Amino acid sequence: MKILCFLSGNILSGKEFVALDVIRGWKAAGHTVEVAFVGWHDGKFQQQLTEMNVPSHPIKLGWYYLRQWKWSLDSFVNYLPAIAQFRKLQKLFNPDIIYMDSYRQIILLKPFLKKKVVFHVHDPHAFSSREAMMIQLADSAVNRYVAVSGFIKNDLVACGVSADKVSVVYNGTHLPPNTAKLYMPEGVLRIGLIGQILERKGHEDVLETISQLANTIKCKVLIYGKGDEGYIQKLEHLIADKQLTSYIEWKGFEADKKKVYDSIDVVVAATRNDEPFALVALEAGAYKVPVIATRSGGFVESIVDGETGFIVEKNSPTMIQDKLQYLYNTDGMLTTMGNAAYSNIKLNFSLAAMQAGMNKIISA
Repeated sequence: MKILCFLSGNILSGKEFVALDVIRGWKAAGHTVEVAFVGWHDGKFQQQLTEMNVPSHPIKLGWYYLRQWKWSLDSFVNYLPAIAQFRKLQKLFNPDIIYMDSYRQIILLKPFLKKKVVFHVHDPHAFSSREAMMIQLADSAVNRYVAVSGFIKNDLVACGVSADKVSVVYNGTHLPPNTAKLYMPEGVLRIGLIGQILERKGHEDVLETISQLANTIKCKVLIYGKGDEGYIQKLEHLIADKQLTSYIEWKGFEADKKKVYDSIDVVVAATRNDEPFALVALEAGAYKVPVIATRSGGFVESIVDGETGFIVEKNSPTMIQDKLQYLYNTDGMLTTMGNAAYSNIKLNFSLAAMQAGMNKIISA
């Protein structure tokens, strides 16, 4: 089959990594793929496509925001050329399927979409009446939804989408060789915070945990990722106020997953909102790292509570503290949970399983 993707991301992040894995699966199955994507970009996503020998087409089809008038003006100026570029691409490539990952591009292109549309949904929308309305507006152009979790499927139904139009395909992750992992070298529990550094990710809750925990166990926190500079400064002030500087290591963004997970013993994901289906839980499990996560969206579908990690309540530093102390004080528990996490990923969340699921969707 011929598959035309129109992807919304302008940076290389979680959703884009998933799309790249989906495209690899399609190419391996013999399908022909071309990719259009939002034209304001840093070049990294397009570089990945080039290395995969996938033709790519930056198209400046942008959304409109009341508080971002410069972005909106840029989108308006480029709208007609973007539509013309897409229509030309669609005519020349003549795809069987159009694969999209945002309601924004679906709505903007709705009158011009001439083929079956598959919408891969990574984020919840029912929390906002405006977001739900956008899903409803896009719905008539969508033939099949792919939800990354049961939580997202339920969210789409809450927005008014027919459950019959929604299939669940869990994200998959690369599975490294099954080798032994060394935990707590030098007797120090290495706690990882991984991903975007944003207020909704709950970094403050972890710092509160460490302020209570540091007097009872040997530990340190490694913070991987980038994010909101204002929030990062807030965290730095909080770290200084709580006298935690010696316990914290700012690692920045690190693309080498093995390097990240080899450096930590447990991941804490103290997310305060509903996480649709965080890749961090899959990646950590693949490297035999247990995860302590809040009862948040898709986390409860990827973590087996008490076996591959722990589920705690949101905004609960005390519960996080209890689980970290348990892992530190219970001999062999990190190894037991890490091995169970690896088996869980291999059985339920492999990259091959995700790619097989996506191949099944486009063949239906």
